[in-house]
Amino acid sequence: MTTLVSPEFVAEAQEIVDALNRDLIAVEDEMRSGSDEIDPDRLNNLFRSAHSLKGIAGMFGLEEVAGLAHDMENVLDGMRLGKVALDTRALDVLFSCVDRFGVLIEEASRGEKGDGNGSQSLRDQLQKVAEGDQGDAGEDILETVDVGEEVLGVLTEYEEHRLRENVKRGKNLYTLHTAFDLATFDQGLAELDASLKGKGEVISKLPSSQETDPGTLAFDIIVGSELTQGELNEIITVEGAQIVPIGRKSGKAAPAKQEAAPIGVDEAPAPEPVAEEPKPKPAKKPKAEPKKAESAPNPQRAAMQTVRVDIRRLDRLMNMVGELALTKMAVQRLSEELKQEIGFTGMAVDLHKASRNFERRLADLQAGIMEVRMVPLENLFERMVRIGRQIGRELGKRVRIEVSGAHTELDKLIVEDLADPLMHLIRNSVDHGLESPEERKEAGKDEEGRVKLTAIAQGNHVVVEIADDGRGINTEKVLSRALERELITEERAREMNDREIFNLLFMPGFSTADQVTEYSGRGVGMDVVKTNIAELSGIIDVESEIGQGTRTTVTLPITLAIIPALIVRIADRVYALPLNNVLETLSLQETQIKTIETREVISVRGTTVPLVDLREIFGMEGERSQDAFSVVAGVGESRMALVVDELIGQQDIVIKSLGRRLRNLPGIAGATELGNQKTILVIDMVGLINEITSQNEERASAAR
Repeated sequence: MTTLVSPEFVAEAQEIVDALNRDLIAVEDEMRSGSDEIDPDRLNNLFRSAHSLKGIAGMFGLEEVAGLAHDMENVLDGMRLGKVALDTRALDVLFSCVDRFGVLIEEASRGEKGDGNGSQSLRDQLQKVAEGDQGDAGEDILETVDVGEEVLGVLTEYEEHRLRENVKRGKNLYTLHTAFDLATFDQGLAELDASLKGKGEVISKLPSSQETDPGTLAFDIIVGSELTQGELNEIITVEGAQIVPIGRKSGKAAPAKQEAAPIGVDEAPAPEPVAEEPKPKPAKKPKAEPKKAESAPNPQRAAMQTVRVDIRRLDRLMNMVGELALTKMAVQRLSEELKQEIGFTGMAVDLHKASRNFERRLADLQAGIMEVRMVPLENLFERMVRIGRQIGRELGKRVRIEVSGAHTELDKLIVEDLADPLMHLIRNSVDHGLESPEERKEAGKDEEGRVKLTAIAQGNHVVVEIADDGRGINTEKVLSRALERELITEERAREMNDREIFNLLFMPGFSTADQVTEYSGRGVGMDVVKTNIAELSGIIDVESEIGQGTRTTVTLPITLAIIPALIVRIADRVYALPLNNVLETLSLQETQIKTIETREVISVRGTTVPLVDLREIFGMEGERSQDAFSVVAGVGESRMALVVDELIGQQDIVIKSLGRRLRNLPGIAGATELGNQKTILVIDMVGLINEITSQNEERASAAR
């Protein structure tokens, strides 16, 4: 059965799921750090996210999503009210719900709708978590606090719970009497929340019954904090606010912790009931205060400052920018021709100025569109944390995924295509790289394994690293398995260095696992990583040390929409080589060329690289120029040196398809236009290197 949902629903639902995942990861970090209490604001955020997801799913008739979100909402509501325990078992179920939401939203985006039974197991698990209610036994601890029956009578269930938790933990309790201008009281309350963030908790905000000046609104705000009254006075910036300690009722015992930290007392060794002296009115705000508040940003207006845009619209805009770039180059060419004809005077000067202005404005436009297309890696990294955590628990390993550089930005389309290879790398680090807790303990390591996921921007590229502190790669085992499968000869095995041995891991069908499991042993995974990264014009490298761990580095271009290219001449034809794949250029006159098994090779920084002449591949006539160059290119772990007769220059290009009949032309990625309105072909570096690699493997196999 199919049902159509709007792209807006898919986008908003995915944002909510990402928020759920982000907050659950933060909760798990708090639990691991030994915190005695989970941040109540975070539990509230989780509850609200589940509630929002239930609402929008119900609007679009996605009953399975709405039902699962409803049960999750009930569990989270119990947790924030202190009725349901938040332990490891409950956290696992919540993470599983987030995974299920992702699957259901993906199915909905494709117009698919299941029978609603796929989430029943999770709903049963949520029910079991919810049944672990914790009832309060004995005397209610709130009876020991002199808050006042009129205040307790208007507190919500959640506010009562938070007040109770603060008393249990021996926090100091205060009532803040304050007043704000009627027109800006919401901004004043927000400033108060900000000043208390991390230093105390606002338990309740109640309208005050005290008389106030006309045009003001008074509040009695109950606050719990570790700070003393004097320390709290220093951080409260709201003018006219009065801080009154909340004492204990006589004859009531305080919690054990309260003896060390009396509630609401600065100097006295024991708390006293609140004095009966009249409470002074909050001072009236000065006239300048409303003006200051008016300049503050309006949260409702700020919420409307963003808009979702279909990525295909941005693609069309980027294509238009590419066409304008061609126009720019045509104008520059006309400007140069005019200068040669009449000199740099008169109309030639005006055209030159207009051309330069056009170039600057176009660069700003291109940068602006690129900025819109860029998204942080944060959501992708959070998904990887969840996946690594889940795999670790299923394998019985203690795993911590540490993330840095999550705010590094990449083109949205690249981020989407990066998800699968990154998932494989995280899975391999947890499964193959990290030892069991027992092995780690015997090796003198922490029982908890660590996987570091890092992103760093470097010029026009982003480097993503996945590093673990596990057992490392056993090169002897890799060589042994490669020899068993006849992937290399014994002679070749003796000549290989560590980097070349690591590259064997990316060969199709290769695996070092001794048995087939859900996560390894089938020989499928790393070759997929290699292929996917290569399709993104990326490079992948592996470094490892026995007993210390493994580091996998993926280097990716920031975008593939408009790419820089090296314009070269081969024979009498001009081609474009994507600079994302170009590593360096060398003069062949200064390079020693060798022949191995009838194939020309050169040595580049200690590595043997095949020398490829497109004349042979494309059947072109003519001999190699005496002052030819080699363009060293890399895709994945492979390298190639392409012979070119002339390096013409560098230019940004937009690759155009050759059409349905020619789009699979070997060695050609598409076509582009130069400023002189000449169309040239763009070399498919990925396909070319893969073809050369395959030929080398076939020759090696035939030699055996």
